[in-house]
Amino acid sequence: MNAIVDEQQRVEAALATIPPDVEREQWWRVAAALKDEMGDAGFDLFDAWSRGAEAYVVTDVKDTWRSVQPGRGIGIGTLFDIAKKHGFDTRSHPSVPIDSAEFERRRTERQARARHAEEKRARERAHAVTLALAVWSRAKPAEDDHAYLFRKGLAAPQTLREISADKLAGLIGYKPSSSNEVLTGRILVARVHVGSIVTTLEFIDEAGRKSALSGGAKAGGHWAVTKIGPGIDRILIGEGVATVLSAHVATGCAAVAALSAGNLRKVAEAMRQDYPAAEIAVLGDIGNGQEQAFEAAQAVGGALALPDFGSDRQEDQTDFNDLHVALGADAVKRCIDVAVASTDEPESTVVDSQADAQSADRLIDDLSFPGLDERPCWRVYEGWHRVGGSKVKPGVYWHGVKPGKNDSPPAMIDKWICTPMTVKAVTRNREDAEYGRLLEILSPAGKRKKWAMPMSMLAGDGNEARGVLLSEGLVFDLHDKGAILRYIAGQFPKETMRAASVTGWHDDAFVLPDAVIGADDIWFQASGRTAPYASAGTFEGWCELAALATGNPLLMLAMSAALAGPLLGSLNVDGGGVHLYGDSSSGKTTALLAAISVWGGPAFKRTWRATANGLEGAGSLHSDTLLALDELGEIDPKSLYESAYALINGMGKTRANRHGEARQATRWRVFLLSTGELTIGARMGAGGIEAKAGQELRILDIPVNGAYGLFDDLRGRPAGGVLSDDVRNLSAKHYGHAGPRFVEALVSNLRTGFRLTDSLQPLVDRFGAAEGQERRAARTFAICALAGELSVLWGVTPWVSGEPIQSAIHAFNLWRNRRSTNGHSAEHAAILRAVSDFIDRHADSRFSSIEGSADLVRDRAGYWKQDGGGRLYLFTSGGLREATKGYDMSRVTAALAKADALDSESGRHTKSTRTPDGRKTKLYHVNPEKLTEGE
Repeated sequence: MNAIVDEQQRVEAALATIPPDVEREQWWRVAAALKDEMGDAGFDLFDAWSRGAEAYVVTDVKDTWRSVQPGRGIGIGTLFDIAKKHGFDTRSHPSVPIDSAEFERRRTERQARARHAEEKRARERAHAVTLALAVWSRAKPAEDDHAYLFRKGLAAPQTLREISADKLAGLIGYKPSSSNEVLTGRILVARVHVGSIVTTLEFIDEAGRKSALSGGAKAGGHWAVTKIGPGIDRILIGEGVATVLSAHVATGCAAVAALSAGNLRKVAEAMRQDYPAAEIAVLGDIGNGQEQAFEAAQAVGGALALPDFGSDRQEDQTDFNDLHVALGADAVKRCIDVAVASTDEPESTVVDSQADAQSADRLIDDLSFPGLDERPCWRVYEGWHRVGGSKVKPGVYWHGVKPGKNDSPPAMIDKWICTPMTVKAVTRNREDAEYGRLLEILSPAGKRKKWAMPMSMLAGDGNEARGVLLSEGLVFDLHDKGAILRYIAGQFPKETMRAASVTGWHDDAFVLPDAVIGADDIWFQASGRTAPYASAGTFEGWCELAALATGNPLLMLAMSAALAGPLLGSLNVDGGGVHLYGDSSSGKTTALLAAISVWGGPAFKRTWRATANGLEGAGSLHSDTLLALDELGEIDPKSLYESAYALINGMGKTRANRHGEARQATRWRVFLLSTGELTIGARMGAGGIEAKAGQELRILDIPVNGAYGLFDDLRGRPAGGVLSDDVRNLSAKHYGHAGPRFVEALVSNLRTGFRLTDSLQPLVDRFGAAEGQERRAARTFAICALAGELSVLWGVTPWVSGEPIQSAIHAFNLWRNRRSTNGHSAEHAAILRAVSDFIDRHADSRFSSIEGSADLVRDRAGYWKQDGGGRLYLFTSGGLREATKGYDMSRVTAALAKADALDSESGRHTKSTRTPDGRKTKLYHVNPEKLTEGE
């Protein structure tokens, strides 16, 4: 007789093994399982478990729980199945028997809940059908100027209508919302069909917020771009409206939207049932929803198509509409056609990851898997192939052996692991550390992509490595995610390559994320983010942009500065920086965008809105190239004070590891180009922090004060704004060509004995800078000039030789003229200014006459005495230290003496002076008139 068991304790134990930050589809299934088993009493358990996720939002949990309907095929067994995949052992958590009466009571209660829920759902579905008909009849045909469609680059099809948000709310009795944000403005309306019946509506507002008609049946339902008739030969299934619209525009094929990733499989199965002879291609998004798209394609024997953006994909480019906007309809069609063609391919090429390369060239009509004596082993098969008459899909396979029971012979296991991926080489750095594997992935679009994966990414759960592989187009077995990592870890190819973990110079080669200039045995290998180096448009188009810098010295300086980074290493310079400041809309950001076009697109630009630690990370991502930071006002003064030295010196803080030992400090070498409305010193001063001369010398302030803001020559345009727009448009269209070309020429010339230092010194001499700080600043400008002059010599820019040096000298003069140091160092001027400011603030409150006074003085800083037509201020030692806080006292007295502001005796900086109380003390006699001479 079977025991009747209580599942409550097992449910709680199983739930404890499931991480609360599982993908949303699994999270929803957990909620459905709990509600089916426990009813609303299970909410507290679901909510407590969900709180462990970083993305926990209480309203989202409540809304999801309310939306779940029990009795729809998801029971407590689903929860246990999910828990098993996360290590739950049912044998360690046996069921607890309960008496039959309690069991019967619970069953009756569940059945009643399910019956009531189903009756309620039926009423809601019927009501939703009625509302859908009413809304559709009142809505008007959608127009092409709808903000959502316009932003997506799409025209409105006849199957979309639109209605105002207010009118919609009046018809359905509530305001539809998405993530607690109410839909507003003009609302697109899409009919959702289950079979031939319209069951609900999908709403999309101008901002792209989406919501479905409450109560309507959406599972298995779809929106079709056009009416699908009999005899259709190909159907495209995607997640969203914009995705399938782009696919339809590109291919002309029938296309339907499942309207959620979790609904893809149900829609695919419905299409297969209704159109059994049609080719089905499921259009996956990169990242979220990619696994569900693979499952849907697999379930119906269809093709999986993923958008291929190439090496320049931005983080927010994930679906086929993004591909349509970025690269056009032809790119969309090509990806889909390649995916469908590869699914239909009857023959194969076989690559044995352990065999020699010649096997890749053999065309095999009939394939045999490895025999018993060759197992266990991994094999990679590219293309479809036949084994024993059966068609087998391409990919990595594990060929293992399972021992037979008793006297039975062993069974051979042939398990598909992932789509084709080969481990090409072992990677390591020159210190014999940072080991990795160079992987070659065959994407769904048929492109071969290489990625050097640090082996350290396998130390944890491996999710980070799997995430990168998914984004590159790899598809793997979702029921054994660890197998892909076991495959990589078990490969030991003979070839070894050097690994570079940061961009820039690596010996005599220059490393970028997607290219290595000057070597073929180095591969870029990074475990974290990389700077968005990218290219688009043409080099000739970029030269049109560069030509606009002629006659505009600050624009030319900015573009020359973008090329200065690769010169720093050979010149043995840690870094350099230039800061363009001026009024709003004066063209500062325009100059920055022109500069970043040397290396990448608009995404290459960063802002100052970061912590000091964050800026350290940014510096390491841009090593040996350009770090472009916009809007100085967005960083807090304290972080700026900490970063001003570090960014140019190229070294981060030394931090301790968990054992208390010092970690290796992060290092980099960049040329910084910055913009803002304030100077570096003024921004620090806003926080009550005085900038040090060393900080202002590392990042040089240059005022933007041309005849038209940034510009002095409008290059034939009617106004500065028009020229600024042209610069911005060209820099967004043509970028990423000049930097690599410049580096290629630099690598070639350095290998033939070219010495950058020999070219730099003559340029520095042309600035006419005084020794010390001025000459140091002149060197920074000269490095920009040298980069610009070399770009002319090597044909990278269309400028005339001599223009870059004149632009740099112009900027240097702007910098020098605003310093007001009269040839002295910045520290000298700052000390005199600090003493003068102190006297201005406290002359009457903290000083009194040396002859005696009835005034009460608190916190005395000294005395004053009449000297001819003016006063001398007699500082106590403490008073002068306070006035010049942050400077060494010997440096203070030296500056005052050099300015002839000290009235001293016998070669000493102080004079013995009798105070009104009869004491004799040593005071510093300061003449305030001498402090401001020359200003």
